[in-house]
Amino acid sequence: MISRPVPAGRPLVVHVVQHLKSGGAETFVRGLTSGLRRGGLDVRILSIYEDGLTASERADLGVPIVSLERRGRGDVAAFGRVVGALRALRPDVVHAHLHAGKYAGRIGSILAGVPSLVFTEHGDEAGGAVRAAVNRVLHARTTRFVVFSEHQRRAFAASEGVPLERVTVIPNGVATPPAAERADVRRELRIADDAFAAYLPARLSPQKNQSAALQAFAAAFESDPRARLVLAGTGQLEDALRAEAAALGLGERVSFLGFRDDAARLMRGMDAFLMPSLWERMPLALGEAMRAGLAVVTAPWDGHADFVRDGVTGVVATDGSAEAFARALERVRDGDVRARLAASARAFADEAFALETSVERHVALYAELVAQR
Repeated sequence: MISRPVPAGRPLVVHVVQHLKSGGAETFVRGLTSGLRRGGLDVRILSIYEDGLTASERADLGVPIVSLERRGRGDVAAFGRVVGALRALRPDVVHAHLHAGKYAGRIGSILAGVPSLVFTEHGDEAGGAVRAAVNRVLHARTTRFVVFSEHQRRAFAASEGVPLERVTVIPNGVATPPAAERADVRRELRIADDAFAAYLPARLSPQKNQSAALQAFAAAFESDPRARLVLAGTGQLEDALRAEAAALGLGERVSFLGFRDDAARLMRGMDAFLMPSLWERMPLALGEAMRAGLAVVTAPWDGHADFVRDGVTGVVATDGSAEAFARALERVRDGDVRARLAASARAFADEAFALETSVERHVALYAELVAQR
């Protein structure tokens, strides 16, 4: 199970995830752990389910993975395997992520006697009295919590009953989007070189509010038949959104690309990044868009101001409605406005959201926890 012994005298950090397949949090964990490894930290990944990576992806990652291959909720023996794996690894710090890390990872760490336990709150999930009671117990045994913004820090501390000093702000680190020629991307997607192209890469779900984007685009660009709206992603609303696009008469002006493993690269061919979401924490795609030099148009989800300032690093709609989003979208039709917003957003994101910065802040957190033992 373990690829090699833990080096003596060097702290070991184990990140616990449910799997490593594509997704915002999973992408971040891969980037973070790879960066930690390159920086000389001894780091492993414990995947509760099958990790989901190909052999070449594992090789590129360069981080040893322990895959427990849980077979579903009925596989309760997986909890014992979590404890066994952590006892064998003997980590100094366990860093848990998402639902599986929040529960199986933290419970396993406590039972295995791990000295320091960190949990990153990537997003909200359904609650309930039983889950709240379990979290109260687990929160008391969690050494430190990581969130993405000061707004989230204060909200999390208040809602979860956790002291502020145990909640650390480390924004998601975002790698620079892969290089690509604008003309090549546009040729691939059949977008004219001088046409306006708006981009919305996200899971097709109620949270992401793509319906508002479709309606807003139809209204804001009614008189511009060459403008394009590009959606990348799959999800439960795909059929409904395709039907809505047809009903709006958008035809070939909207493209549904489905899942794309090069979604970040496609940004290089776009003019604006759309985020009509009803709620978010810190989506990686937002940081990628800023670092790629796109003008950002977003809904005012709770905490957005920590990332997007209206008229400075992007355009913020007055609310999440299609009408408000259309008015916001109108503001980036002007190329000079887009260029100014994009330049400001890129400068901000390169400093605040660089993956290297996130890696450094995590290293500092782990060093602090180990020193406190």
